[in-house]
Amino acid sequence: MIREDNQSCIKMTKNPVNHGRAKHIDIKYHHIRDEVKRGEVKLEYCETSLMLADIMTKALPGPRHMDLTTALGIHACSH
Repeated sequence: MIREDNQSCIKMTKNPVNHGRAKHIDIKYHHIRDEVKRGEVKLEYCETSLMLADIMTKALPGPRHMDLTTALGIHACSH
């Protein structure tokens, strides 16, 4: 299961027609589309505000960082 906040990305994996906007995507990145087609991988839409992986992929403002660490169950160690 891959959670994705980009609905266009999800639609592109389900409809393998090459669109003008997708021409720039290198063929080596079509692997996920093939995995979805075979049923090995499922893509599911997830609202951007619920993407827990954001804490590991981008710089976040303090309040957002705290929200995600709490959601992941990460707490500061006390000495």
